[in-house]
Amino acid sequence: MPSVVANEGREIPQADFLEDRFHLTRAEARLVVHLVQGTSLKSSAEALGVKYETVRSYLKSVFQKTGAHRQAELVLRVFHAISDPNPAELPALPPRNGSRVTPSAGN
Repeated sequence: MPSVVANEGREIPQADFLEDRFHLTRAEARLVVHLVQGTSLKSSAEALGVKYETVRSYLKSVFQKTGAHRQAELVLRVFHAISDPNPAELPALPPRNGSRVTPSAGN
């Protein structure tokens, strides 16, 4: 079971669990912790000491890594991850430059 912090009756995952489970950076995971706690994106930026545009960039990356399309869907995925002791494998991400990766002959 991942380590969690109690917050008014809800369990909030620690950033290290999110990093491991969703392959997030430390900054992305910290943002997700704030969002799961119900903090707005603007307030999260202030709490993390970064610009609003920076947290928007983090959120876009988090959406790509988790497959979520909205903040509410992201929060739901996090709560499912907490309660699922045997998580399914996350889908592989496509290459960032848009090129296709093809197996080499003889390998």
